[in-house]
Amino acid sequence: MKKLALLFVGLGALSCTNAKLVDYNTTRLNHIEDYLKENKPNPGSQKYRSLEREAETWLDEQQQQQQ
Repeated sequence: MKKLALLFVGLGALSCTNAKLVDYNTTRLNHIEDYLKENKPNPGSQKYRSLEREAETWLDEQQQQQQ
């Protein structure tokens, strides 16, 4: 009887953890999708910068500030 009760408690705790993880990942993915929608590349536009180029620019700026 105790084993059965522990099994139910364990499954209940696991399902809560999974629900929190799903909520976290859903929020995270929605944020990423919103960012990508706002920063679509326009053909021929110089305004768009990829995340890699944006990160490289930031890194260069940080290095210049340290010098």
